[in-house]
Amino acid sequence: MKRAIFIAAALVALIPSTSILARAHHVSASMTDTQKIEAWGVKWKRQLEAGDIEPLRDMYEPDAILMSNGSPPQVGVDAILAFLTRNKTAGNAVTIDFANEEIVIDKDRAYLTAKYWMTITIPSGSVIDVMGRSFLVYKKGADDSWRLWRDIDNQAPDILTEGRPAPAS
Repeated sequence: MKRAIFIAAALVALIPSTSILARAHHVSASMTDTQKIEAWGVKWKRQLEAGDIEPLRDMYEPDAILMSNGSPPQVGVDAILAFLTRNKTAGNAVTIDFANEEIVIDKDRAYLTAKYWMTITIPSGSVIDVMGRSFLVYKKGADDSWRLWRDIDNQAPDILTEGRPAPAS
């Protein structure tokens, strides 16, 4: 009898954590598509700056294409991840900031235009600043997740260092 009471008490103790999980899922499910795209960008930035590129794999469509200014197209997730890994391999530190200009959601496609500022600090201490504009196309999967399908980056004369967003505190 004591064992049955103990098991029942243990099951009751699990109920709050189950409701917490349900609330967490509800919060995620209640995010707008625009908020999901914005959260995608925050996660991508965090992974890139940490040099932890492999987790980005699930954030891309398998047939994604990265068209970065001055580089040939990187076709497919493996090529994109290899391209993004170059700085870590070289020992460079990277910081990147974005300022979204427009996000358009059209059914299972999303289109994002953003300004970007990237700083690459090489091991010798030299700093390379690259800034420009990105045009991103996302596809929404059956799992309700947005994945990047096309990424076009170019350097733009109207994007200046002075316009870079201040670091988040």
